[in-house]
Amino acid sequence: MAHSFPRGQLSAQKRRKAEMKVSEANRIYLAKDVYRIWKSRVSEAAESITVYTPFFDGLLISLLKNAQLENESITIVTDLDPSSLLGMPKQLQAIKRALSNGINVLSTPRLHAKVLLTDDKLITVGSQNFTSYGRKSKECTAVPAATLIGSNFVDSLIRWRDDATSIDEDFIDTLLAKLLPHIKRHKQLLEGTEAEFVNLLAQHKEKKHKTLLRRLEYLERQSRIRMSNGIVYASIEHIYGEGDDYDSLIADQQYDMTRWVIEKPNGSSEPYLLSRLAMYPMIIAETGRMGFARIGKTRITYIRKSLKWSKRALEVGGYSLGVTINFPATDTKKRNIEVKLTHPYLGACEAAFLFTGDEFRLIRKSYSKGGSQWNDQYKTLVKILDDDFFGAPDSISSFFRKFFTSFTYKELGIDNKNVRDFLTGTRFRLSVIQYQENPVLVIKTQS
Repeated sequence: MAHSFPRGQLSAQKRRKAEMKVSEANRIYLAKDVYRIWKSRVSEAAESITVYTPFFDGLLISLLKNAQLENESITIVTDLDPSSLLGMPKQLQAIKRALSNGINVLSTPRLHAKVLLTDDKLITVGSQNFTSYGRKSKECTAVPAATLIGSNFVDSLIRWRDDATSIDEDFIDTLLAKLLPHIKRHKQLLEGTEAEFVNLLAQHKEKKHKTLLRRLEYLERQSRIRMSNGIVYASIEHIYGEGDDYDSLIADQQYDMTRWVIEKPNGSSEPYLLSRLAMYPMIIAETGRMGFARIGKTRITYIRKSLKWSKRALEVGGYSLGVTINFPATDTKKRNIEVKLTHPYLGACEAAFLFTGDEFRLIRKSYSKGGSQWNDQYKTLVKILDDDFFGAPDSISSFFRKFFTSFTYKELGIDNKNVRDFLTGTRFRLSVIQYQENPVLVIKTQS
């Protein structure tokens, strides 16, 4: 006779199973330094320890000192390759120390695996080399708790060890004596290469910097929005108040930053007014950094770094998603807008965009799921966003029109008087361009 379960009970069981799977995955698959796990495995080994690694240094020798075994039960399998020795000169010294301590060191060609095998049954395997440098790198390692004795994987490792060639300590002494001049020349060549790389990278960044400047300057020239009495210039001034000193970007005396004109196609013009004390999207020409600037008639003192829309939502495919916008302060040539779209219980999507004045381009996106009981609905939401929002240029354009428009601080609050957090220098030129019918303030430093 078939058993039936209440739907709520079945959902709870599925949720617990899913949570158990995630918990198990978190224990096995690690994206962090695993030295402590190596140390634990080494100290617990009862019969043998074998380390497979193409690169190692004194870190590995220190690690193996935690073993409770005699050193003759410890083996390092590496690849004694000239190119790796040039790039890792400390490896020869580490091999010398291992051999002097009675540890077996073997060489097998084209070894690239990084594995700790204890008692020929427990493993850790991943990308992290047994070096000090590896501990500070972005590495991934799998640490299965189950024994793998008799598996094809462990059998292959044992075969590699059996087929490897012993390294002689006298030969290492010879290499240390004879290769030193070559290692020094390689180091000099590497230092020269690194210096040239840094120089070329700086040139590349400067080229991208100039490209953005030229693009914004072109958009400024093409913009039909002008100040009625010429280009706006402004300076950072320190304002002294009663217990409230602050910096503010203040326009020269003849300018009103809320009063512009727009040229019509027939050559005539009409007023183009910005709402006083409203927040408008702003971009800094030199860096590409953005924010929402609170524009007064004579000054800008507040610039928002982020905002969470409280009265507007992104409506897509029958879903209503909350919208939070953040303006990063670094790497703004790569992306200068971060958007988080949030469903109350299905999950969220974080997307990075690059705005260049004439383009609003998606750079990357990632999803995070809410409760596991909503798997099917979450998958539907992801597909709708991929197809109907991110995959639809008109939807992206509409998003900019809706969420990068002006608003008043009374609705969403204001940050501290922080204009100096955004602007370096003292003298600036201001202009207004339009993107998707929204005004965007451009601020450019004047030398």
